[in-house]
Amino acid sequence: MVATFLSLTVTGVIYDMGAKTMIEPKFFQTDNSHEDRPGVPAAPTDLGDNKMRDLLITKYVTELFYITPDNAETLRRITGKTSFRAMSSPTAFKKWQEVVAPEIEEASGKGVLRTVLVTGILPRKGSDNYWTVSYELKTWHAPNDFSVEPEITRDLIDLHVRYAPGLKSKDNLKGLTVTEYLENKNMEPSGVFNFQVEDIVFDEKMAEDK
Repeated sequence: MVATFLSLTVTGVIYDMGAKTMIEPKFFQTDNSHEDRPGVPAAPTDLGDNKMRDLLITKYVTELFYITPDNAETLRRITGKTSFRAMSSPTAFKKWQEVVAPEIEEASGKGVLRTVLVTGILPRKGSDNYWTVSYELKTWHAPNDFSVEPEITRDLIDLHVRYAPGLKSKDNLKGLTVTEYLENKNMEPSGVFNFQVEDIVFDEKMAEDK
């Protein structure tokens, strides 16, 4: 089934990555069989707390590394005007600005496109709050030329995650109910969850290269 959270998050990502242009996703029935049609959206409670946490971590790591050839969008990310800043503590966001953002800014100016695939999320040994995330990056260095094979890199990152099941209260959503918050086009859907990354522990080599 297509999860309600995934639908909201994907829509939010499309909006974020497309500057001020909203691209409305549409479903098409590809076959007369009911098996090839979208199912009924699942509620967050249907997914379970662990699955919801993993979806939020996946979104965070995607926001952390992706690159689009859009200087204005990249500037919004660096100056903290996107969902990534809201999902990060001041410490985590500053570390991202210092370690990853310079590369993203330079690559974006050169027309580079990068996608992110999270391949695994496991608790770090000896810690209840840190999660080790394995991911794959595909980077296209030649603008608008998909005949050129992308550069593929794989690595690990540790995140100190603060997560509590359920949705934020009205007091923590700028005085809005969850419905009002989600209906506001300027609000990021992931913001309704009790989720924040307190710290980012980059691969040692990555940190040394910066």
